[in-house]
Amino acid sequence: MSQDKIRVFGKILPGVDYMERPGAYAFLFNAEEQMAVVETPMGLFLPGGGIEAGEHPVAGLRRELLEEIAYELLSAKLLRQAIQYHWSGYYRKNFKKIGAFYLADAEPKPGFVPHPDHTLLWMEPAKAAKKLSQEFQRWAVSEGF
Repeated sequence: MSQDKIRVFGKILPGVDYMERPGAYAFLFNAEEQMAVVETPMGLFLPGGGIEAGEHPVAGLRRELLEEIAYELLSAKLLRQAIQYHWSGYYRKNFKKIGAFYLADAEPKPGFVPHPDHTLLWMEPAKAAKKLSQEFQRWAVSEGF
């Protein structure tokens, strides 16, 4: 995917250093065609998250799905990418989040327990496109699958 096709969200403030934070996020659906979203104390997000240094995005997505919702990734197809510039009050840093959004197939992994402050919810995509906490995630969902 070329750089010119990556949408950019948020304000780039002059003189501000942004920490680059690549991430991978899943569009994961249940049998009722609702999509998975994760409710945390910080808001509502797509399942997924930050990629560790040297980690392939799909490997990071696999790890994040296990940690957040106790699901095992079976397949992932990259659909789009976007960048979000923002201030995180939680981390007290400015971030340049570089998100890769994947159409994913996953299933619950027996014996795994998700992070205690992460709650898996199932939501109609149109509702998720309005409710997600980050603009680049709302855009990614609104673009369709």
